[in-house]
Amino acid sequence: MKNNLNSYLIILAISTLTLHTQAYAQLCFSKDLALINAHIYTMDQQNSLAQSVLISDGKVVAINPELESFNECTEIIDLQQRIVIPGLIDNHVHYIRIANRPGYDNRDLERTITIQEALNSIQKKTEVVPDGQLITTIGGIRRSQWHEKRFPTRLELDYVSPRNPVYLSERGSGPGRTNTAGRNLLRELGVPVTNDGSIAEGIDTDIAYEVLASNITNEDRKRQLINVADYVLSLGLTTVMDMSGTVPGVGYIDQTTGYDFFLDLVRNNQHKVRTRIFFPGFDSNIGLRQLRGFLNNKWQNHGPDMAKVVGIGEWSVRRNLFSQQPLGQTARLAQRLIAEHGWSYHQHLHTPEEISAHFDVWEELNQEFDLSALRWTPGHLSYITPELIQRAKAMGLGLGVHGQRFHSGAPGGPPWRLVLDSALVAVGAGSDGARINSLSPWNMIYYMVTGQDISGNLINDGQQISRYEAVWLYSSYQQGWFTKEDDLLGGIGEGRFADMAVLSADVFDPIAVPEEEIRKIRSVLTIVNGEIVWDTGEIER
Repeated sequence: MKNNLNSYLIILAISTLTLHTQAYAQLCFSKDLALINAHIYTMDQQNSLAQSVLISDGKVVAINPELESFNECTEIIDLQQRIVIPGLIDNHVHYIRIANRPGYDNRDLERTITIQEALNSIQKKTEVVPDGQLITTIGGIRRSQWHEKRFPTRLELDYVSPRNPVYLSERGSGPGRTNTAGRNLLRELGVPVTNDGSIAEGIDTDIAYEVLASNITNEDRKRQLINVADYVLSLGLTTVMDMSGTVPGVGYIDQTTGYDFFLDLVRNNQHKVRTRIFFPGFDSNIGLRQLRGFLNNKWQNHGPDMAKVVGIGEWSVRRNLFSQQPLGQTARLAQRLIAEHGWSYHQHLHTPEEISAHFDVWEELNQEFDLSALRWTPGHLSYITPELIQRAKAMGLGLGVHGQRFHSGAPGGPPWRLVLDSALVAVGAGSDGARINSLSPWNMIYYMVTGQDISGNLINDGQQISRYEAVWLYSSYQQGWFTKEDDLLGGIGEGRFADMAVLSADVFDPIAVPEEEIRKIRSVLTIVNGEIVWDTGEIER
């Protein structure tokens, strides 16, 4: 009752405070921000709800604040009963490598479910891309996502993009499809393309990527990443735990100079997605020598709040070594080096056999090093078993559960229900986008809720979870465990980062948002570090 009364009094005071704000605006060096008259899901330890929140200096300073907490430097936004959630956090994603896509990336295509929606998305992209410039979607899409179970035809692409070449590619490795201008461009570069604009899976699509990406500059990368940042912020995704890009092919990142463009964006405060970087222990061109270099020369937990180096991921050794059972000497040495240097570690694991092989090593290391304190995390975990979950729990580990199966269509997990019911120290969800999977968190939340993949096939029956639980996995206070930011990252609470999203619809209401509409949820107002970084204009300010 007190909270409702406070909200009512705050609303009554808006007019007076607005006049004060206008009169004294020139005296305010910085403004506090208040969201009022809302349904705020805090995703905190008590799973509490709130009606208002006060933000100052990038942090939440009060939940359901008293009227006297506001002053002439407070910007007050009346949300008129809209839904607010903590900013969504992708626990495992290859985000920065998207900047190495050629042309102008149209990531929005991954959210379309009919050919007409896809064509509308491409046509909308042509309105902001200079004439003659290439529009691409490489990875994160599949023909089967569209009800028609096919690519748009060359002529359909010509109709919506008459002045821009278009190149679409499934999974990054093909098959692919172009419009006429895209076909002609690729043929000039030596890539085999059929008359209907088709590019075969495998070597032909690899060649297509290589020739298109050969002349990308750091200015291109900056433009691309800022565009992708706008896309994820428009969905309410505010933090990414980035696992680099060392696998050759689409988005490969040179670990010597490959982050230079990103550092420029951070220094100039141009990148508005909170980023946590896990450097790779493995690079296909360098190997174990690179891991030693990172451990000896990189500064862990270093950087500003918006971009920080936090650990090693996603492999400590070459892929053909991490799946051996038992792990060989090189793999064991790599993981001992990580523990000895006190680094966090996030490891790509799927099958029970490879999870068990790693746990054999981790349990030995845990007797000497506190892996829970180091925040070691097994990730993906499509086929993790109850017995393996208990072994992780005994070591005090958190689990990163990621929904690649949504895109691949392969049956199996992760077993969301089983993991959630296991009372682990921390659990977080992610996508493994945007080459292997869709980047959109709402596609992943749809998968958790329905058990259905990108094609609408039921592949994870019995492991469905509620909408609230799915959003919780993507946004709760537990996400901070993975980056040693327990009291800062995830959830909405006093002293925590002020990252949150105002949703376009009430995703928790199955009447207002049927299951198929979950994928279309977006943010109408996104706040990161206390700053409004995305605003559709639908809310009066």
